[in-house]
Amino acid sequence: MAQVIDVGRSTASTGTQTLSIPILAPGQNQILAEFGIATVTNGDVLLNATIGFQTTLGVPNVVFTLYRDNQPIFNVGASGLAILAIQPVTISYLDLNVPSGYHAYSLGVANNSTNILLNTASITGPVTFSGVSTG
Repeated sequence: MAQVIDVGRSTASTGTQTLSIPILAPGQNQILAEFGIATVTNGDVLLNATIGFQTTLGVPNVVFTLYRDNQPIFNVGASGLAILAIQPVTISYLDLNVPSGYHAYSLGVANNSTNILLNTASITGPVTFSGVSTG
């Protein structure tokens, strides 16, 4: 049976409409939350994130990326709804067979729209990111 080795979390905001962070172009990936967590040989890390984003113009396509030690390990896309509509995004990812040691996990976002001037969005909250290391 697996044992909990470590727990990490980062909370920028727990409420809706508590933030106003513009989502930038793909080359300008923004880190929204990060934490460190210890792992054991062949251990796993279960990552969970909840993010609220709002369409401010057009129909933006955004990409949320999970990183381990500054390397992307998972991403998920989301498209905006009607202007000013707030859309919650929930991400769960199991990072398998993580090398033992201490690792930095982060959550980033970028606007992946074809024309980012006509398709804009912002992070409005909540922004929570957590992980549980097991082994």
